[in-house]
Amino acid sequence: MSPEQARGEDLDARTDLFSFGAVLYEMATGNLPFKGATTALVFDAILHKLSAAAARLNPELPAELERIINKALEKDREVRYQSAAELRADLKRFKRDSDSAKTSAASVAAPAAVPAPAPMPAGWRSWALLGAAVLAGIMLLAAAWYVLRRPAQLVKPAQPAAIAATFTQLTDQPGAKLFPSLSPDGKSLAYAAQAAGNWDIYFQRVGGRTVINLTRDCPADDTQPAFSPDGEQIAFRSQREGGGIFVMGATGESVRRLTDFGYNPAWSPDGKEIVFGAANGSDPRAWAGARHALWRVNVATGEKRQIAAEGAAQPDWRQVAPLGAVQPSWSPHGYRIAFGTQKEGRRDIATMTADGREPVAATNDTAVDWNPIWSPDGRHLYFLSDRSGSMNVWRIPLEERAGKVLGAPEPLTTPASDTAFLSIARDGRHLAYAQRVDSANIYRIAFDARAGKVMGQPAALTSGSRAAVAPDVSPDGEWVTFHSRTPQEDIFMVRQDGTGLRQLTNDIYKDRVPRWSPDGKRIAFYSNRSGKYEIWSIQADGSGLQQLTFNSPAIPVYPVWSPDGAQLAYHLQGKGAYIIEVGKSGPGSSPRALAPLPGSEGVFLAWSWSGDGRRIAGFEQRPDGTPSGIWIYSLDTGQYARLTDGGSDPVWLNDGRRLLFVQQGKLYLLDSQTKKAQELLSASPHSIGRATLAPDNRIIYMQLSSTESDIWLATLQ
Repeated sequence: MSPEQARGEDLDARTDLFSFGAVLYEMATGNLPFKGATTALVFDAILHKLSAAAARLNPELPAELERIINKALEKDREVRYQSAAELRADLKRFKRDSDSAKTSAASVAAPAAVPAPAPMPAGWRSWALLGAAVLAGIMLLAAAWYVLRRPAQLVKPAQPAAIAATFTQLTDQPGAKLFPSLSPDGKSLAYAAQAAGNWDIYFQRVGGRTVINLTRDCPADDTQPAFSPDGEQIAFRSQREGGGIFVMGATGESVRRLTDFGYNPAWSPDGKEIVFGAANGSDPRAWAGARHALWRVNVATGEKRQIAAEGAAQPDWRQVAPLGAVQPSWSPHGYRIAFGTQKEGRRDIATMTADGREPVAATNDTAVDWNPIWSPDGRHLYFLSDRSGSMNVWRIPLEERAGKVLGAPEPLTTPASDTAFLSIARDGRHLAYAQRVDSANIYRIAFDARAGKVMGQPAALTSGSRAAVAPDVSPDGEWVTFHSRTPQEDIFMVRQDGTGLRQLTNDIYKDRVPRWSPDGKRIAFYSNRSGKYEIWSIQADGSGLQQLTFNSPAIPVYPVWSPDGAQLAYHLQGKGAYIIEVGKSGPGSSPRALAPLPGSEGVFLAWSWSGDGRRIAGFEQRPDGTPSGIWIYSLDTGQYARLTDGGSDPVWLNDGRRLLFVQQGKLYLLDSQTKKAQELLSASPHSIGRATLAPDNRIIYMQLSSTESDIWLATLQ
């Protein structure tokens, strides 16, 4: 049923068009568009969640048919198909243009024309529309069957049966709980939570309710705990003393530092070493990738050595892990290390020998695959994947010694719509995970630029589970564009009062961080629609897609228009900032590189061009991908000036002197001359992400995010 029917509202023909879209979606994919274990969950999905991208479930699905399905399934009936005739026309046009329809056209009789009905009373008009929709549906189902069928079968083979398991919730305190680690005997649990204001490591008996804060004496963030094989120690990532990998006793005693950098520690089977990543791979969508290496450290001596670094430049590594490795997991007999990697924007799983040789891909597809962990017998690799439409648990059979994949992935479907962070006990039957609910929406708040303060409370422009991020305001101040983060990554725009939502892109490609051109005619963004990430632009009405960068040696992100619209700056991941001439961009054009940051291992990430066109504000990105301070680049002198030691995403005010920036979930106002910053807004428990200003500087638009999560236990049957 349609969202309006689920809400008990008055109905019209458009509700049947939604239901027809649901049937067409199932024909195209073999899956229901909205699922849930209970009626309440199904209703919630219909009202608030987008269906999984049809082309992700059926890669052979033509893009135009997916567009038709998505338009029929619009939750807002004002932007859905308005009549059966309109939908029929699109399907007939698609059928005419499709190769399969052309080959079978001779055997498909055209439907007879239906004479126009005589005028009827207004009260009967809606019933007539409903009848017309049903009639059109019957006719078009037959036409669509011809378009969609394959020689062997109508739909793809059914997904493999889910691994049988029961599920138990282990935590129920407010707030986010992440990074679970089960003790080897499966009786204890360590995880990270923010109950005390910052991230700490907590200890809890499985099935118990007493929670112990193991790092309560440290004000810095402590995350990513990992029990040692004997259960006597916990390795973890900490921000204390500049950050790194630390170890402590299983009850929080005797904390000591192992390294001054690193993320996602994982123990060797004998407990003598820890493997870890140089970059944080906890969020697969946020990891930039820059040939990040894995490292091993001796727990007793602290001696560390790099692995998978020299190999990253060798031919076999370019095929498997061209952008390095993150989030490692050591196999139970010590033969291999599994890890997450990135290739052309995709996230996949691979394995290698413990000394960094013989990399072998475990997955190689369009799904986001991450967080690999080995089964204790070494016969399977469990991982997280969105290959079924939402992030859930899968496993793949493989040979531990050589890494050879022995079969297709099998689902272990949890009751969560977003599953994160896996840990498995030594018995191979108990698996802990975080069941997460993330929200991100665009808000606005009044701003007095002269006084340097916000007024009132943030008001929402968007709502629901779409995850709206990275807002940018049109030059006339009337529209705000943003991109969605789940389930598809598409470009949207909405009026500054929250009405008139429009979707500019709607396909399987990942379209991110839109930016208005100064004349308000085009929107630049970065996307993988050419097969690899490049900078693109689109007209404000959703037409005129145009590629702006070509054959980039790394991933270009975050376009920034010059005030006159003639140039575009962007960040080349791992390399720094570049500028192109927009009117002269093409396959043979040569972007101009900005000078590197002086005296720093980090790179400059351009974010905002000053109104006078002479300066670019940005921030430093460390080699591990974390931001570390606001900088300004002078286009006149080619020199940099550092303004802060932390923060990111700076945006110029109209006075050309002050900037907004974000740091640790709060919004700040910065004077570029005095280098003094003041806190402007904290929206706890929400975290403030990217922010931007209306052209008159009287409104701030920002991304507010929050995460609720609990730790669950899956017991395999």
